[in-house]
Amino acid sequence: MSEPITRRKILVDYRIRVSRCEICGRRYFPPKPFCDVEGRRSRIRYEDYFYRKGLFYSGAVIRRPTNRFSYLGSFISCIVEFDGGVRTPGRITDIVPDEGEVDVSEFIGREVVPRFRRTYVDGESGLIYYSSLAFSFADDYYEYREYKPVKPSEGSEKPGIVGYGVYIPKFRVKNTNPAMGGGVIERAVPFPDEDATTFAVEAGRRALIHSALDSRYIGKCYIGSESTPYAVKPSASTVIQALELGEPYEDGFFTGGLDTQFACKAATDLFIDAVALVSCPLFKADYVMVIGADNSQAAPGDPLDYTVGAGAAAYIFGKRDVIATLDHYVSYTSDTPDFYRRDGEKYPRHGGRFTGEPAYFKHVTTAMKTILRRSGLKPGDISYVALHSPNIKYPVRAALSVGFTMDQIRPGLVNRYLGNLYSGSSPTALAAILDIAEPGDRVLLVSYGSGAGSDAYIFTVTEKVEEKRDRAVSVRSQIENPKRRYVDYATYRKWKEASSV
Repeated sequence: MSEPITRRKILVDYRIRVSRCEICGRRYFPPKPFCDVEGRRSRIRYEDYFYRKGLFYSGAVIRRPTNRFSYLGSFISCIVEFDGGVRTPGRITDIVPDEGEVDVSEFIGREVVPRFRRTYVDGESGLIYYSSLAFSFADDYYEYREYKPVKPSEGSEKPGIVGYGVYIPKFRVKNTNPAMGGGVIERAVPFPDEDATTFAVEAGRRALIHSALDSRYIGKCYIGSESTPYAVKPSASTVIQALELGEPYEDGFFTGGLDTQFACKAATDLFIDAVALVSCPLFKADYVMVIGADNSQAAPGDPLDYTVGAGAAAYIFGKRDVIATLDHYVSYTSDTPDFYRRDGEKYPRHGGRFTGEPAYFKHVTTAMKTILRRSGLKPGDISYVALHSPNIKYPVRAALSVGFTMDQIRPGLVNRYLGNLYSGSSPTALAAILDIAEPGDRVLLVSYGSGAGSDAYIFTVTEKVEEKRDRAVSVRSQIENPKRRYVDYATYRKWKEASSV
């Protein structure tokens, strides 16, 4: 596909952009620069349907898709109708049609919500095309929250977390032998049209909804990941375009963006950078978004294959309407090659016994002990602990060795049900704690990234956390959602490979 056509598709499909004639009220999708009726007198205004619900208007089951869409197998194509009579083509995602006859008329009139997903890949070395013309049913797994930005109000002496969002895919695979996964019972599995970039967009969207923050106030977007779809081309630019972060100008936005890699602490390493930026007078924006997103990879049969999950956690940092102030920070690093993936290699390798000592335990416990000493706090002064969890045994052993109790540790052990989310691991544990934390609670976050290093942060929860709680899609609700679906190991491997191409 040519570059001009690709660019036009991005500008229309990412946000489902519709043009409306202000004279006669007619709407057009794809958008037009003029009205068919008013002609030269047209006054065109563009409308955005990215956060809106629509209705399933009509559809069909596609049993033999063209080569570009063969990775999906059978799927449901659809026409979706939005307010004002706008109808757009699309497909229903996260549903595998039964092999028998499917009565599509049963779907007519059901509410649907746009999802940011892959459409197709232009060959092994070509571009990956994304769109929001993929829809999930509003009464299915994904909880809908309305996006209502409000003007920021209360300032805080200390910067910190303003909002957060976690995105976990609908599908799971069970570990038949949890002992092989170090206590991981089940793991999140990406649908074939998902990857680390789509996770990041969905988590970022939830963070904006939770914070009730206008996306134009975001001045920087960091994406921490070790499974970005491109070796060269940032996921950050896709996320910025899809979420419209920063002040708009022509077809772009006044926002900086960066992909980073430090194994599983690629996102948490940027929390301190985000706080520093919003406190810097040279930085002309008020907020920074940091996202940890990974479609965690492991070779078939490798011990890692019993622990890897998929998903993303997004955080917005600023100095207004802060739900948790950042009070203390420590980072500890050494060149310890416990886990790595060489350029061009598909799967990572880990260095046997190095993985525990002197890698994970040395760095995590050193960071924990040091931040407690420097802050003058004791384990009993901390309400909750959120640690990076490659499995369940490691974080429990590390936290107990420093003097914490299971009551402080247990709420953050969500990877038991999601798998190791790599860059999203400790940020998701932190989100699970913020979902239940009360004002005044202190939360210790300690990440770990192979290669190797740990970041330790102490946050204090503010009263604002309760004000925003109803807008969050909690981690626990995604873990326990009755509409999550399970697949067998063969399907898990098939989908995992498809989503990593």
